[in-house]
Amino acid sequence: MNTITIAISDERLHKLQKVAADLNVSIEDLLLISLDNLLAQREVSPPNISKNAELDPEIVDKFYALAKQWENEVAGMSSTAQMSQHPYYQEIISMGTKIVPLLLSELKKNPLYWLAALSAITGENPIKPEQRGRVKQMASAWIEWGRNQGYAIE
Repeated sequence: MNTITIAISDERLHKLQKVAADLNVSIEDLLLISLDNLLAQREVSPPNISKNAELDPEIVDKFYALAKQWENEVAGMSSTAQMSQHPYYQEIISMGTKIVPLLLSELKKNPLYWLAALSAITGENPIKPEQRGRVKQMASAWIEWGRNQGYAIE
């Protein structure tokens, strides 16, 4: 048996303690289970370093510039359908799959904004019927989809 020592923030420790308590296991067991799952996952599929790894800084800058312009121009609009038809939003969609990691990451801040763009770009819809109309659940479904596709969601 070997021993590993790690340093983690208080915030992460509290999160680990909560998850361990919810699962009724020790933190050590929780970490071992997580490591076993991670190792098993790597054995099943080839290592996928993260589809985020190749994000070009120019793409990132363009996305955030367009997103800011779009947000400024649609401020006050109540129709998400109308918001998603705006030329800046459509230009964001035209950037294609290379911005999927950015959209997934943005879902945590603005869950409603990027659902239509993700669907338009990927052709996917991971939202279950019972999640429709529940923005946070819809965003969670997309984030889960992203993780399953190999995206590192920040």
